[in-house]
Amino acid sequence: MTELFDIEKVRNALEVGDGAGVRVAILDSGVDEELDEFKDGLTSYEIEMSGGKSECVETKGVDELGHGTACAWIIRSLVPKAELHSIKILGGEARGTSAELALGLRWAIDNGMDVVNISAGVRGPRSKDVLSAEADRALFEGVTVVAAAHNHGLAAYPANLSSVLTVTYDNFKDTRRFRYHTKQAVELEAHGVYVETPKPGGGTRSYTGTSFACPHVSGFVAQLLSVFPDLQPFEVRTLLYQIGCVSVDDAA
Repeated sequence: MTELFDIEKVRNALEVGDGAGVRVAILDSGVDEELDEFKDGLTSYEIEMSGGKSECVETKGVDELGHGTACAWIIRSLVPKAELHSIKILGGEARGTSAELALGLRWAIDNGMDVVNISAGVRGPRSKDVLSAEADRALFEGVTVVAAAHNHGLAAYPANLSSVLTVTYDNFKDTRRFRYHTKQAVELEAHGVYVETPKPGGGTRSYTGTSFACPHVSGFVAQLLSVFPDLQPFEVRTLLYQIGCVSVDDAA
């Protein structure tokens, strides 16, 4: 794919890529499907127990927190034609488990998602073990997983797994810009300061944190995939490195 060596064509993909043909899973607190932004192109799931086993089942899209709705809106604003799949793994108190995260990720891989946005994380070695196998399987099966780093720099998973793209936040004047760092556990910085998004039930809310930088990168990945649909996760990482080395002056 010789066009991948043309940096201008790659940059242009982030201008013209609309997400057409790309399937994005959002593992979060759900998405309010009653908002106009999500009337089309959104399917919602939640985790239920059935016969002693947990599974993802289709459901009405609701969001008690507003967190997942904000993340989905950021992605939708970048790739309006992408197919969004919300998998509710967080409850009303923003609590979830490594098992629920792993189940959501497993569902995303098994159901042909191209990009998985995880603006959540769990801590501890047991959580690492639970999530590592699924994150590795995503990499080998061509699914790009984008995860938010811990807001306070602590080790959290899946963000601190080498098989996923890890994102922290900064305040970029141009919200479509980002910065790539080599030889660091947290590779990417994207816009995540005072991000104004719709909230469930109407109105807007301003958010700051890694959770809201993460879906910017998921949107960028979906843009690339809509122009270069055969990209593998390692190629996505390489292209983000090529075009993500912006100067300090690009951040506010």
